[in-house]
Amino acid sequence: MKFNYYLKGYGWAKVLIEIDSNKLEFTPSYLTDAFGDLLRSLVSLLIHEEENATVIWNEEPSEIEWTFVRKNSDELSIKITLYEDTYETGKAKGKVLLDTNCLFVDFVKEVTNEADQLLINNGILGYRNIWEMHEFPISSYLQLKDFLKNGKVTIENSSDSHPVNYDDEKSNLKKELDILYPLVTK
Repeated sequence: MKFNYYLKGYGWAKVLIEIDSNKLEFTPSYLTDAFGDLLRSLVSLLIHEEENATVIWNEEPSEIEWTFVRKNSDELSIKITLYEDTYETGKAKGKVLLDTNCLFVDFVKEVTNEADQLLINNGILGYRNIWEMHEFPISSYLQLKDFLKNGKVTIENSSDSHPVNYDDEKSNLKKELDILYPLVTK
């Protein structure tokens, strides 16, 4: 499995994904927060134990729809559908480009490795400058890195399922910086 994501110019990214013998290439634009939405969907499958998540990438004028289904704690179903025009999304007119299963942890590793490279190559502010409208998804990135290191997420976002206790909602900056520090030494 391979997943490559790099910023190729102001407001444009290039994405290469290879799973089994399937190789696909995409060029999402800044009109959607492509990488941020991807990371947030993986976090929702992980933390909130959602069974599925959908991400839309705008390629102007086409759209790419990623549908993730977490079948159990180990397996992830990935379906990627191309819609030639944005008004078709979610309708039967889309063309399925990929419909496969892989290990959830393997996909998370590939995506977070690419996030590492985005940070190393562009920096946090540089990512924002090049991607234009969207910040680097740092909180989702940290949660996924934490999962890969500890087998679970110990850095969590707030949840609407309980009354707000501000002391419980704080995160540990040292833990977060410990995750980021190895990138600086590469």
